[in-house]
Amino acid sequence: MRDYSSFACLALATSMITSNVVAMQVHTRPKPVGGSLQSGRTSLPAVKIPHKRLGDRATSTVDVGSNWYIEAWIGTPGQSFYFLADSGAPNLSIESTLEPASQQGDIPLYNPTNSSTAQLMEGYTYSECFGSGYCDNGVVYTDIFTVGQIAYEGMPIMVQTNNTSPSNGVRSGNMGLNIDLNGMTTEPQRLPSFFQHLLPDLDDFRASNNSGQFDFGYVDSGKYTGNIAYGNITTTGGFGPWRSRALGLATMTVVFDTGTGGGSISREIADLYWSQVPSSQWNDGWNNYLYPCNQTLPDFVIQLADGNKVGIPSDGLFSKAADDGSGLCATMLAIADGNDTLWGQAWIEKFFVIFDWGNRRLGVANKSQ
Repeated sequence: MRDYSSFACLALATSMITSNVVAMQVHTRPKPVGGSLQSGRTSLPAVKIPHKRLGDRATSTVDVGSNWYIEAWIGTPGQSFYFLADSGAPNLSIESTLEPASQQGDIPLYNPTNSSTAQLMEGYTYSECFGSGYCDNGVVYTDIFTVGQIAYEGMPIMVQTNNTSPSNGVRSGNMGLNIDLNGMTTEPQRLPSFFQHLLPDLDDFRASNNSGQFDFGYVDSGKYTGNIAYGNITTTGGFGPWRSRALGLATMTVVFDTGTGGGSISREIADLYWSQVPSSQWNDGWNNYLYPCNQTLPDFVIQLADGNKVGIPSDGLFSKAADDGSGLCATMLAIADGNDTLWGQAWIEKFFVIFDWGNRRLGVANKSQ
């Protein structure tokens, strides 16, 4: 999810909690618990869960796609939550019982009073907004944070006390994987993010992502085939924008964002791709090209700055069939309004993706399965 946290949610009032207060003028780095990261590498299992929202009638739900989530635990005893692994934001945040009842959705909520290791960071608050228009703010607690094989005690966690709309579904929090050197959007000082705390304990500064698993500290050669195509990161923070050449003809800037579900390409790139499919036709209602469902499509191929190419196989491009009996189908190649392109989970899961922070680059390879 794109992080627009600089737009303060001024309409939300931050509640201050006075129990279990710890004064922290200088933040102490969280400590790994036991030997949880002795090897300098770890893997975080991810699960893909369908997401539904209320339909036209309050009693019906509509399937709006699936997202990948990572299960993590907070506190003592551990409270279990699903987090969205978000390469577009640095914050580690969680919805909580500190929110007014009217702002609590039907998801598990973190309750710091039920954790013997929870401590409020006195005077620390935060505020964040996202491109979707959703905003939240709150306070900062430290607590034991366990995910995969990793367990940190004293991890700073942004705990919601207010939000603009209740959340429904399975996601209770955001696990920011954006390595913003400024840290999380906390005040009066920005605290280091979860990923910044994790990096010094890894063998190298790389994190790889494929469908079903997030690997940290190493690149598993068994999960991809062929060469890894690398492109330089052109922004000062996070993993995008990133430049590539599509179809060998046009250059595009891509933001890789694991916190977003969909993805898109520019109209220019779409025109180039569909020029290879003479039977395709533009449809104003779909704002996209449609093609005969029995037509075999060409692979969608991109070339990165180092000259290596990767692609989405043609059989992985299908999205849905038109419901008008025309026999036409649409692909996942949605078209953006502008020239910049954002690829979320629907695109990222088609590739083996490497976020190489140490070398300020992003790698893409074809998956082995």
